[in-house]
This record gives sequence, C-alpha cells and structure tokens, in this order.
Amino acid sequence: MYHRVADEPIDPWNICVSPAHFEEHLRVIRRTRHALPLTEFVERHVMGILSPEAVALTFDDGYVDNLSAGKPRLTAADVPATIFLATGYLDRPSEFWWDELARFILLEPGPRTVNLVVSGERKRFEFTAASQECRRGGRDGAPSASRRAMLIALWEAIRRLGDEERETTMAELRSIFSVHGSRVDRGRAMTREEVQRLVADGLITIGAHTVTHPVLPELRNDARNREIIESKRACEILIEAPVAGFSYPYGELDAQSRAAVKAAGFGFACAAWANSARRGPTTAATSDVFALPRVQVRDCDGDAFERTLRLTATGL
Repeated sequence: MYHRVADEPIDPWNICVSPAHFEEHLRVIRRTRHALPLTEFVERHVMGILSPEAVALTFDDGYVDNLSAGKPRLTAADVPATIFLATGYLDRPSEFWWDELARFILLEPGPRTVNLVVSGERKRFEFTAASQECRRGGRDGAPSASRRAMLIALWEAIRRLGDEERETTMAELRSIFSVHGSRVDRGRAMTREEVQRLVADGLITIGAHTVTHPVLPELRNDARNREIIESKRACEILIEAPVAGFSYPYGELDAQSRAAVKAAGFGFACAAWANSARRGPTTAATSDVFALPRVQVRDCDGDAFERTLRLTATGL
C-alpha cells in the first residue's frame, strides 16, 4: 500500500516514498516477486492458485504525483498498480486537508493557542512550543514534539467531521494561520482528465475510496452507503467501465462497512494489515476478499523494502 511518490519537507503521516526509493522498490519486485494487476491477484486467490511470489501494488487517495512521478516509473518497470480514488477530491486545486493541516501546524508561524468549534463544541488546543521553534525545527531539525502531538489531536478531531463542517474548520484554521494562496499544487488530488490519462494504456486501474474519506465505521447507515455507492458510480463514469475494487479509508472497517461494500456491487476490498482479521499474506486460506490485508510501504531503500517483503510473507 502506497500513497505518494514524492520528496516533501515534512511527512508526518509516513505516506511519501521518494522517487529514487520507489525505483529501488520496483527493481526488488521485478527481481524477487511476480507483480499482478490487483483484479487478477484476487481472482487467483479465490481460485486457490495464487503463487507465494505474487504481489499487487496499490495507492490510496489519488495524489497527482501518482501520475507525474509514479506512472513513468511503473511503466519503465512494467509493474501494474491500482489507485483508489477519494472521488470528492478530484479537480480540487488544493492539498488534501490532512496535508494542509500538517503544514499549518509543523511549518507555518502561528499562535500558541487555537480555539475551534468542533462538532458543536468549542475546544482549546495549546502549543507548548513557540511558533519560532516550529520554524527552526528544534534542535534536530524536526518539528517539536508538542507540535506533532497537537497535529495528531487536531487530525483525530477533524477527520471525524462531515465534509462541510471539516471545510469550515479548515477555513477557520487558514484565517488563524494567516495562510493566503500558499497551498502546494503537487500535494493535490488528480483532476478527472489526469485520471483518464493515467489509465489510458491499461497498466494502471482505479478503484473507489469513498467520496470524502470518512471513518466508515462511525457513520450512520445512510451516510456510509452514500459514500460507498457514490464513489463507485463516480469512478465508473470517469473510466466508462465497471470498477471492482474498494479501499477503506484509514484501513478501518467493521461488519457493517464490509456488508455495505459487498452490497454496492464491489468484488473485493482492501484494508490495512493492522485492520485485517489475520496477520499474514493473502495466500492464507482465511483471507477475506472484502478485507484484503495490505502493508503500508514507508520511505526506505531497496534492501529495507526487500526485508519487509520477506517478513510480510511470514506474517510477522
């Protein structure tokens, strides 16, 4: 499970893999594994003929660097991939909200105390380090621990909001941090036209990742169904073809979310390893095609990536 192929000044979510390291990962895959399109991977799993060397690459969210940096390298290595799109973010000119939030807290000058109305309740978030310390990055060049803790606290609160309330909260944060027109273009989602270019030659396919990237187990049934069904419809309109795969935002699912994905007509769905019923490779007989385990790949060189593959195969 990848998210981005990019070099960024901050990466608190551990979702950026540098282009150089991604090339190393692809070389390891070509040398040691058999890369399959995800749909074929699942089909072979269901039939009981999936090779232990088989792997499938996926990307969540739909960042534009999947096209600009990921696609050329996947093409050069002839390795297929599936990109799961949070369809409500397509064509938006700004960063994903969680990246914008990280930039506010970790890079921008700002006050020590932030008061926000979250879910109808006014909450106070305090920084124990001064803004200037954040800009210097502390002694070791990294944002202070207090800033990182505050980022996580805000992220936990904001990610559970509805899309409209989340945008209102982010607008309030923009005014607090006096941010005007400094959003980073490379951190945005793809446009619809870019997605169509991405999939034109067939090496990369797309799947659905909800509309607004909510925490599905915390939604009411009608809202959960709408997120799942509308994201599938948007993907199918975009590529004028059926879309079989789904990915749970944050890798989080419960029985109701799984049932809703299946009822929406998807053939399979991807979770994250930590949220799967069994830690181990998909070749395991108990792997659920509606909760396929994935390992998030972090920024590491080829040797470390190869070790990760070996450990994944043993279920460690």
